[in-house]
Amino acid sequence: MILYQTDNSGGITNNDIRIYSDFSYVIHFHRDIELVYVDEGELLLTIESKEYSVKHGQMAIVLSNMIHSYESIGHTRVIVHVFSQDNVPLFAKLIHGKNAVCPIFDCDENVKNFYIEYCIKKEKRSPLAIKAVLYAVCNDFYEKSEFVSAKKEGSELIHRMLGYISERYKEEISLVNMAQELGYEPHYLSRVFSMNVKINVRKYINLYRIDNAKERLINTSDSIASIALESGFQSIRNFNRVFLSYTGMTPADYRSSAVRHDQAE
Repeated sequence: MILYQTDNSGGITNNDIRIYSDFSYVIHFHRDIELVYVDEGELLLTIESKEYSVKHGQMAIVLSNMIHSYESIGHTRVIVHVFSQDNVPLFAKLIHGKNAVCPIFDCDENVKNFYIEYCIKKEKRSPLAIKAVLYAVCNDFYEKSEFVSAKKEGSELIHRMLGYISERYKEEISLVNMAQELGYEPHYLSRVFSMNVKINVRKYINLYRIDNAKERLINTSDSIASIALESGFQSIRNFNRVFLSYTGMTPADYRSSAVRHDQAE
């Protein structure tokens, strides 16, 4: 889990298509465009502090450099497609400097089936077909959406703060040190962060570290001790305490429950 996702921020053609069950993801941003399709359930999408409910069968598009997060409402099956703007250069030109009033849209059934057939079902995805599908989806979104000028107030500073945390979450982070490096007064940073992200800096850092730890607990066989230290916690005791307070279970129980869930499927 990388908050400023450099893998999703390159200048060359990028297409990353993944299917998730019970999908949740902390606040992050990247230069690429993100297409979300809710195949089952309901997903809470937060963009720039505004919340949207994406229901079964709906799609949403998160435009470049927009701060966003996801939270499943009950069980979900979600397709997340992150793609660089050079896949759809004309669409990127049309929406440059604009934001959609609402990121959610009911995609035309034929376009949706076209997308599912060529981007989900096919084992070998043709680059030409993917570009054709993305243009069809983006065109449908563009025709059905209202756009306004993108507001820049405060967004650049929030991006810098999120990037700072992403780069240094393994270290001891203090608001004072962050303020000194970014050139602002600590209380001002704290106020701007809380206003835009809706939680304080310390809680966000803990959430970020816990999210990183959860991914490693599920996807690696690394020891809990090494995961704790490499996720930015100074001791296993502190890691266990914070993890329990945020997830309702210990790291060991979380890893065991994830293994049982995979075996059941």
